[in-house]
Amino acid sequence: MDYPRAEGSYVSHTPQFLIDDYNLVMTPWSSTSLNAVGSSPDYSDPNLVTALENFIAALGAQYDSDPRVGYVQLGLLGFWGEWHTWTGDPATDSWIPDGTRVAVIDAYDAAFPTTQVQARYIHWRAVGREGFGLHDDSFAYSTIDDGVDWFFWSQVVNAGATDFWTTGAMGGEVRPELQSTIFDSDYPAGTPYKQDFGTCSETTHATYMLNYHAAWPGYSGTALDNARAASDRMGYAFRVTEVSAEVGAVTDTVDVATTIVQDGIAPFYYDLALEISCSGYGATVGGVDGIVAEGSSATFTFAGLPATTDCLSSVVFSLSSSYALPGAPVKFAQGASDGINVAVSLPLPGGGPSTQAKYLCAKNEPLHATICADGSAAGGDCTTEGAGDSCGRGGKVCWWNTGCEGGGGPTPTPPPPTPPGPCPTCGNGEECCPKVGVCATSGKPSSRPCILF
Repeated sequence: MDYPRAEGSYVSHTPQFLIDDYNLVMTPWSSTSLNAVGSSPDYSDPNLVTALENFIAALGAQYDSDPRVGYVQLGLLGFWGEWHTWTGDPATDSWIPDGTRVAVIDAYDAAFPTTQVQARYIHWRAVGREGFGLHDDSFAYSTIDDGVDWFFWSQVVNAGATDFWTTGAMGGEVRPELQSTIFDSDYPAGTPYKQDFGTCSETTHATYMLNYHAAWPGYSGTALDNARAASDRMGYAFRVTEVSAEVGAVTDTVDVATTIVQDGIAPFYYDLALEISCSGYGATVGGVDGIVAEGSSATFTFAGLPATTDCLSSVVFSLSSSYALPGAPVKFAQGASDGINVAVSLPLPGGGPSTQAKYLCAKNEPLHATICADGSAAGGDCTTEGAGDSCGRGGKVCWWNTGCEGGGGPTPTPPPPTPPGPCPTCGNGEECCPKVGVCATSGKPSSRPCILF
């Protein structure tokens, strides 16, 4: 409504019907320091306040929960919608009464129960309200506390609201006159009105920052590297730090526990879940958005994954949110496809499911490569547990393995099978029990040997 412009180019954006039909008073002004002119409405006018409340309600009805909208800045009041009116004349600082500010805050709170909203300045009415963040439109110019009361962070500190970022996002705009040089190696950080971008981000827990120079004309060389690093540091950074598997309560399943750590300076402000998938299996557990502070973590458990090699050899984790647009997934700060997923390979806990038998056809000794093969049936054609019958040619016999010790996988000395029935004496007179074997079932009966395992 109140948008300063150079003389000769000014156009009022206050709704004309309020002026024509409801006699809203407008106050023209000019400012040498701003090199601008304008015309401000009477911010205390009850019809103006009602119009603002109606507009905010309609805006929320249309756009709350719309994933295309990350954050809504309150706007509407003051020069450029930045909640201040300053022309160089101190009298203009009080043009926006507190009652109007309160009405606008309450209207946004009611209209946007899901989508995050942001105020230009901390206000007592919004302190502690979940989903209310802040934006500093003079970022790195007057952001961090240098002992100046009107600086952004000074006001936050004075309001006792330095933890607002845990429930409401921090954003803003890099001060326009700093944008072209703020990432240069010789940028004079620490001098008046030239603050260090990284320090400002860390202090305020920034999630995003508008910076038009980055898009046009853009950065190059060291400045580009510094800008990318600064961008990466803002917001969240989720990492998978530990994955473990245990035998599940349900037969032939495993339970997988996954620890996620939040390494970013700000959390994820909308619903965020962890997804797991493997070989046709998939499950989702919510609550990743509950990992807030930098360095904090949480463990998520998925029960009932199939205890098979096909599944556990490639377990894939990803993040999902109702606020993620198609083609723009929430990413990890690690993993494949630039963070879209993290894949791990897990062993079968306890050697795999105790009820899944493995078959092995062997002559003289078992084939180590097929014993305890991560839960899948070993190669061969044998199908009868404990049978000493023929399995192919060459005196091969059938051997049944009902489980492997040591966590699954081939072992140097495979566990022996239980001989079928009483200790046999083979055709050549050998006794098989001491040697843990079975008698061959092919060849001349009088010369069939004991085949060892």
